[in-house]
Amino acid sequence: MGMWDAIKSEAMNSAKQFAGDMFDSDPTLATASPAEANIRNRLAFSTLRFTFPTTATETRLSFPAYLTSFNESYSPQFQATPVFGRADAIPVYQNTDRTITLAFEIPNYDRDDANENMKKLNMLIKSLYPGYLEVGANPLTDAGGQVVLATPPLTRIKFANLLINHTNPYKGLLGYINSFSTDFQFNQRGVLMDSSTIPGREALFPRVLSFSIGFKPLHESTIGWDMSKKGGEFFGGRDYPYRTKLSLGDVSQAGMSALGAGTGEKVQFKEILGWTG
Repeated sequence: MGMWDAIKSEAMNSAKQFAGDMFDSDPTLATASPAEANIRNRLAFSTLRFTFPTTATETRLSFPAYLTSFNESYSPQFQATPVFGRADAIPVYQNTDRTITLAFEIPNYDRDDANENMKKLNMLIKSLYPGYLEVGANPLTDAGGQVVLATPPLTRIKFANLLINHTNPYKGLLGYINSFSTDFQFNQRGVLMDSSTIPGREALFPRVLSFSIGFKPLHESTIGWDMSKKGGEFFGGRDYPYRTKLSLGDVSQAGMSALGAGTGEKVQFKEILGWTG
């Protein structure tokens, strides 16, 4: 793929993601209470969106942002080597680890709403498993081949301006889910029961869908300071990790930076002119 093909593909993907944000096809918008659906349509920007670039590549999951917890931690890792006669061990930098934890409580309006939400939960859990390929199959004899591991279960999560790809605001943050747990709170909330005339097809649904996620982002570009630039310039841009909005202070800061008299982080006019937030 050439450079222009890559740019075209990236632009098309961004357009699809933007369209998906503007015109949400989440089936639970039809089963939720009318008041909830109205609120969610007005606040589509804050919907949590999951995509799976290495497994279910055509799947997009949307969850209303009924967050009970949103935590991030950054842990610079150093290997400290003690040296005889030196008071402090010599620290050797290794990496900076980023961890995100999210917890949800999504109410179910009725049995139909609970059923649709459980379908989405099923899909999210399925996406914790990897992709496989079947090799050596013989279509003439219908003999199956050997199943081999092909792709790890990576995930993109997009949430407002807080969980995004810092180089493309319409893209989610790439990483992997390293912990996932559910708590249906049967004792506190009770259940929704769905009977059926077909034996074995009865169902129990939680009144509240409660689950938590531990997420480890993967850096898709160099994140750190370019020390070849005077004063240092951050590789990840000014909108890492959270996207911010242009202010009058940024304009004045850019002017001061151009004169070599900036106060704080260096701001360049090209960043302001190219800003689309």
